[in-house]
Amino acid sequence: MKFLRFVTCYLILVLTIWSGPLMGQGQQVTLTGTVTDIKTGAPLPFANVYINNSSIGTTTNEAGHYRLDKLPIGSIEVAVSFLGYTSIKQALRFETGGIKNIPFKMHEGMELQGVTIYSKKSKNRERYLKVISRELLGESKFSKACRLVNPEVLRIRMEDNGHLTAQTTSPLIIENLALGYMIYQDLDDFDFHEGKVYYGGNTRFELLTPKNAEQKADWRSNQVIAYQGSLKQLLRGMVSDSLREYGFRVFQEIPESLRIFSQVRAVNGQNLIRNHINNRILEVRGSQLIQDGELPTERLVVSQTKLEVFDTRQRGRSPYSDLPQAYTQITLPKGYFVITPAGWVVMPMGFELAGHMGSDRFANLLPADWQAD
Repeated sequence: MKFLRFVTCYLILVLTIWSGPLMGQGQQVTLTGTVTDIKTGAPLPFANVYINNSSIGTTTNEAGHYRLDKLPIGSIEVAVSFLGYTSIKQALRFETGGIKNIPFKMHEGMELQGVTIYSKKSKNRERYLKVISRELLGESKFSKACRLVNPEVLRIRMEDNGHLTAQTTSPLIIENLALGYMIYQDLDDFDFHEGKVYYGGNTRFELLTPKNAEQKADWRSNQVIAYQGSLKQLLRGMVSDSLREYGFRVFQEIPESLRIFSQVRAVNGQNLIRNHINNRILEVRGSQLIQDGELPTERLVVSQTKLEVFDTRQRGRSPYSDLPQAYTQITLPKGYFVITPAGWVVMPMGFELAGHMGSDRFANLLPADWQAD
């Protein structure tokens, strides 16, 4: 996706929930239950039940029953969708293994409040749809191999204050022929204004069947490229204390009360990072940011101040003239968020990404259960 332009186009991605289980470690959970209509109690056959933002999922049988095996202990987010019903998203936490029965009751109908429906032939709709498609797919080298299969499910509105908003009446299907996935996105909200975009909802990945061994190899190669420099790789580098080996440099803001100088001035009109180091920011190792969680499958990323991250393998927009490399700013409103040892975010606590990593979109997005090795 497009590299961000500072000030004029400062793009922020707010992570509401991005759940990803760590497979094959510790005790395992089997999730079972039924999906029914909340009013009638009737079973809903062939409803989708899945771990949000992953390719792990199943469908209910004719009796509305589902079963998900081999889930790890810890925190996950389960999503349920069924045509004509409001999707469900529920965070679950398991401290012991075994069989867990979790029923889901669904409301019929979709609630789209304050949405003006533009007709398919509307010139405004076509113009707005191009913006939405660009912001969802991004403008990376993989974007041209992606498309919105069913854009008619988008309900679009241009607000009086200039905000372009959208929701879906049923999952938006995104075909990604660069990485080999079909993505089903329940778009709860989409808001684009002045170069900033916020969106959220449930995401389900389906692996496409390659035509031949060559296409399969191409998809894997592209997935590895998408992984390089991603948030997934950064977090894995933190856990393994291998940030430099993975190509990252991470700086942590020093609290204002501990700074030597209150301000750092530019020199000859240039903002140099070397003037900020040991005054406003300190370079940190991954081990300084990671703490053990309550369970073996959990790690905490902890920082009371902002983190500034550089991907030293990529040139990009940077606030520092002497370090012109891909730049990301991470804010932790709660001071921490929870991940697995493999680097999947399971409890984001509202943390924000701004900059290079914040501009990753569906063309470059990998499911949470994707394995690097």
